[in-house]
Amino acid sequence: MWPDPIPAPMARQPAGSEDAEVGLSYTGRLLDPVMQMPIDQSSAAVCPTGRYRMLLALFLGLVLSGPGAWAAPLASKPTLRLFNRMGVRVVRRFPTGLGIEGYVIESGMHRALVYSVGAGRGILMGNLIDAHGTNLTARFLDRYLVRGGVWNRLAHLPWVAEGDPHPRTIVYAMVDPNCVYCHHLWQWVKPLFKDGLQMRYLFVAVLARSSLGKAARILQSREPEIAYNTLEAHFAQGGLPPLPRSKIQPRTFEAIRDTTLLFGWLGFQGTPGIIVRSPGAGLHLTSGVPPESELPHLLGLAGKP
Repeated sequence: MWPDPIPAPMARQPAGSEDAEVGLSYTGRLLDPVMQMPIDQSSAAVCPTGRYRMLLALFLGLVLSGPGAWAAPLASKPTLRLFNRMGVRVVRRFPTGLGIEGYVIESGMHRALVYSVGAGRGILMGNLIDAHGTNLTARFLDRYLVRGGVWNRLAHLPWVAEGDPHPRTIVYAMVDPNCVYCHHLWQWVKPLFKDGLQMRYLFVAVLARSSLGKAARILQSREPEIAYNTLEAHFAQGGLPPLPRSKIQPRTFEAIRDTTLLFGWLGFQGTPGIIVRSPGAGLHLTSGVPPESELPHLLGLAGKP
């Protein structure tokens, strides 16, 4: 199924207030007023996307919004001034239950979750963890950032499946056709298919100019699964030749654009972007691929009979 474009009205906030939690920890980045955003350090291997922001902006056709006067009720005056200096628009404010406020902010077609601290003098971006170890940011992403929820949005984007046709575990991976760590993931998960795993690969274009054409060639092929496996099997030789821009169908371009936008919205700092859903714990998002020995645990397979 092909998706509607991602930019859409936000889902309404559910009735009732957030459950109060005691204590918090924060893992992520501190954003200063001029949007200096260092990349998180992680043990996972990633293809970093920061150096390709200009290429990504050209691909997506982004037009960044300049500072302006946004609706005051959405943020306190100090926070509003900070957002104005950053050149972003406040889409909505939401409670976290931890004594700090959360915001969905927007610049052009890009949206993100951030938190206001220090009476509005600073902005945090990253994972907000409560005293029970729950990743609240993943919960807020699902509730406030993407209409209908992240998992539902992923299911309605075009993906290529590999693994168990009747899976006990489904994992989504956002991959770039030029990403060597995505290639490692493709190799390392194959032995796990016998454990009821199905991988669903979605394609982004963030690493090179050929990424869009290669992703389009896969999606427009008669058998995308075979095309993707061919690309990975010949990764060392360049995979598949990219499809010329003139031959990329509009719906293919829109699908890759929307997947790439969602990749950014979810805060991934590199490819692959791995999304796992576990009962009771919600979504778990990982940038990059961990060592092969840690994959069963990351993908929620450890301990399953």
